[in-house]
Amino acid sequence: MPQQPAQQRLQMIVAQLRQQIAQQKDGACRQPRFDAQLFRCKGTRLADYLCELEHNLTQLSAAETDVVRRQWLAEKVLDQIAALQRECQSQQLRTPRERPRGDPRQSKREEYQGYETRLLAMIEQREQHLARAETLVVQQQLIRDVEVLHERLARCRNALHKLELSAPAR
Repeated sequence: MPQQPAQQRLQMIVAQLRQQIAQQKDGACRQPRFDAQLFRCKGTRLADYLCELEHNLTQLSAAETDVVRRQWLAEKVLDQIAALQRECQSQQLRTPRERPRGDPRQSKREEYQGYETRLLAMIEQREQHLARAETLVVQQQLIRDVEVLHERLARCRNALHKLELSAPAR
């Protein structure tokens, strides 16, 4: 079966993620870390999201006959892996940012710019998946995802703009 090596690779990647998460301080943050479309989990620790990813990987292994569900789950698992990898890589950047700073506007600006960067990466990732999507159902879902992400990006940029307008003149 050609699917076995792919599933083994996914399991290896998830095992590496598990190691990375175990090595980091995984303290709770104030709000969920990911979009509700990506993870159903409302947890605030990376380990919470890793559990959901592992559950989806198990479901992917079990969904051998339903091709559409299998493809949807595969896309979701890949998106979740990519999101957790990005989050693990950005943990070193987050720790200092979560501490209070002297200028609250500067920390808000950095927070919004971080959101903007992650949203742009998510849009690019969904557009790449869309280019490779084979079924109409998956294409429609990815198009909706891209539209939602563009709306979030617009709100983020609007918040950045309002923050710039509220800055005192120097």
